[in-house]
Amino acid sequence: MYRRNPSRPQRLLVGLCTLICGATIPLTSHALTLKQQRDRYDAAQTMLDKRQVERYQAMRSEIADYPLTPYIDYRAFLVDIEKRSPNEVKRFVAEHQDFPFANRVGPRYLLSLAMNDKWSTFLEYQTHEPKGETYQCHYYYANYKVGDRDLAFQGAEKLWLSGHSVSNACDDLFSAWKSAGLQTDELILARMVKAFEERNASMMRYLKKQVTGSKTSQQAQAMIALFNDPASVASFAKKSPKSAFYRQQTYLAMRALTRRDADQARQAFDGVVKAQDFSAEQQQKIADYIAYYSMNTDSKALAQWRDEAIKTTQDTNLIARRTRLAIQNANWREVKKWIDHLPEAEQISLRWQYWYGRADIALGYPTKGQQRLEKIVGQRNFYSVAAASAIHQSIHYPTQTLTLNEQLIKPYQSTLVRIDELIARDKIAAAKSEWQWLLLNVDTADKKEMLAAYAATQHWHNLTVTASIQAKMWDHLELRFPAAHQWWFNFYGEKTGIDPVTLMSLARQESAFDAKARSPVGARGLMQIMPATAKYTARKYKLSYNGGEQLFDVGKNIEIGSRYLEGLLKQYDNNRIFAFAAYNAGPNRVKTWRERTQGKLDAYAFIEAIPFNETRGYVQNILMFETYYRDLLGVDGAFLNQHEINTKY
Repeated sequence: MYRRNPSRPQRLLVGLCTLICGATIPLTSHALTLKQQRDRYDAAQTMLDKRQVERYQAMRSEIADYPLTPYIDYRAFLVDIEKRSPNEVKRFVAEHQDFPFANRVGPRYLLSLAMNDKWSTFLEYQTHEPKGETYQCHYYYANYKVGDRDLAFQGAEKLWLSGHSVSNACDDLFSAWKSAGLQTDELILARMVKAFEERNASMMRYLKKQVTGSKTSQQAQAMIALFNDPASVASFAKKSPKSAFYRQQTYLAMRALTRRDADQARQAFDGVVKAQDFSAEQQQKIADYIAYYSMNTDSKALAQWRDEAIKTTQDTNLIARRTRLAIQNANWREVKKWIDHLPEAEQISLRWQYWYGRADIALGYPTKGQQRLEKIVGQRNFYSVAAASAIHQSIHYPTQTLTLNEQLIKPYQSTLVRIDELIARDKIAAAKSEWQWLLLNVDTADKKEMLAAYAATQHWHNLTVTASIQAKMWDHLELRFPAAHQWWFNFYGEKTGIDPVTLMSLARQESAFDAKARSPVGARGLMQIMPATAKYTARKYKLSYNGGEQLFDVGKNIEIGSRYLEGLLKQYDNNRIFAFAAYNAGPNRVKTWRERTQGKLDAYAFIEAIPFNETRGYVQNILMFETYYRDLLGVDGAFLNQHEINTKY
C-alpha cells in the first residue's frame, strides 16, 4: 500500500511545499500572507479585465511567489499580442512549457495576426500548415497575400472539398480562388458527393445552384434525386456509366437504402454491384453494412443472406455481433461456429473462451467446458469472474500495492503546489488541465505511479484515478478505486435502501469521481445526471432542486442520482443489471432488448446480448467495481444476487 503521512497537510501552500520539498516557501518580513496574495491576484485579474497591463506590472512583485501568478502573466502577454514579434512569442512559450496554457499562446497569436492583416508576420511564425481548419484557412490566405498563389490555391481546393460547411475564416481565400476561375463544375460535383456521404442535404442543394454546365447540372440533379430516393439505386447504377464517380454515389445510396430497408438493399445488391462493376472488396464492404443492419431481422431470406456475407468478412466487430446474436438466441452450436470465424487472437480472449466453455457445457460436454473455464479463472476481468461463478469457484484476482517515494515527484513541486492552490480556490477545470498536462509530460511510468500515489494522499480522487489509468496501474485497486465521498454515499444509501457500494461504483464509472464533470450531451457531476432527469426526479421525490448548476454539488448530485437509481431498481424488481443498463441507455432500450431475448437467457447471456458496446461494458464495469470496493472496504456481498441469478432474461 502507498504510505500516507501521519496527518494530511492542510490545503495551504506552505504545508504542501513542506511535504514535497522539506522547506517552507521563503518569506521576508514584508511578505504577504496567503490570503493577501489571493486578494492581490484577484485584483490583478480585474486589472487585466480592463487591459491595464502597466498597473499589473507595477504590483506584480507583490505576488511574484504566488503559485498562480503565471496565469496572470499569460493574460497580460495576450493583451495586444499581435504587436509582439514571433521571437517574443516563441520565447514566452518556451519559458512556460510547464503550463497547460503554453500550447494556447501560438494559436491566439495567429488569430490576432490574421485579424490585423499581418500576413508576413503570420508566415514568419507559422512556417508550415497548422492543425485546425480555421488556422489552415488563415495560413493559405497568408500565402496568397504574400504572392504564393499556387500553394494558396492548392490549400483552398483541399479545404473547400468538404461535406460540411467550412470555417468563415476561409471566405476570403475561397473568394480569391473562385475569382481565379478554379472552382469548376467537376469540383462542385465532387463536393456534392462528400456532402452525400455526410448526409448533408442542404449542402447538396446549395452546391447544385452553383453548377453552370448543362451536363453537370443534370448530374447534380440526378445525384440529389438519388439522395432523396435511395430505393432507385438499382436503376441509377444500370443507367449510369461505370466510373468511380457513379460507383461512389451508388455505394452511398446502398448504405442509405440499407438504413431504411435492409431487405430491399439485399434484393438490389446483385444487380447494383454488377451494373457498376464493384470490386470484391467493395462488394464485401456493402454486404457488411447490410449484414450489420440485418442482425435482428425476422426475414429468413435476409438472415440467410446475412450469414453468408459474414462468412467472408474481415470485419471482426461484425463477426462478434453475429456471435452475440447466437447468444441472444441461446443457439450454442452457432455460438461455437461464429467464435471459430473470429481471428485467433480474438478467439483466445477471455470473453470468447468463456462463451466457448459455456457452449460446450450447454451442448453436453461438461468436462471440456469446465476445463476451458478453469483456465480463465483468477484474473481481474468480468469473464474470469463469470467463469468462476459458472464452475462454483471463489472469485480472486491479482492486486498490487505501492509505497510513495516522494523523491520521484520532487521535480514536480511547483506544479503540485499550483494544483493544490487551484483546488483550494475551486478552479477545478484549471486543476484538471494542469494535472493532465503534467501527466502528458512525465516521461516514465514509475513517476506517473508516484503522482497517482501522491494524489491519493491529498484526497484528489479524480486526479488519482486519472493518473492510475494513464500509468496503466490496473492491479493497483486502492488507487484506481478511491473510497470517495463515503459519508454522502452511506447517507443516501440508507435513505434509499441501496447498497452504498453500488452508488459509489456507479459514480466511479460515470465520472471517475469528477464532481465538476460535464458530458458532451450535458450530463453533470459525480453521477452524470441530465438536468431534465434531475428536475423529474426532484419533483417525483419532492426534493429541493435549484437548477442544473446545483448538480455540481456533491451532496445534491448523489441525492438525486441515488433517488433516480432507486426508481429504476423498483421498476426492475431490484435487478441491478436492468437498472444499470437503463441508467446508461434508457428504459425504452432495455424494454426492446428484453423483448428480443424473451426470457430465455441467464444474466450473463443477457449482458452479452446488449447490442451497445458502451452499455454492455458499463454494466460489466459496475458489477466488477462493486467487487473491488467490497474487497477494499471489507464488505460482504455477492457478484450477482440470488434473485438476479434466478431471473429469466
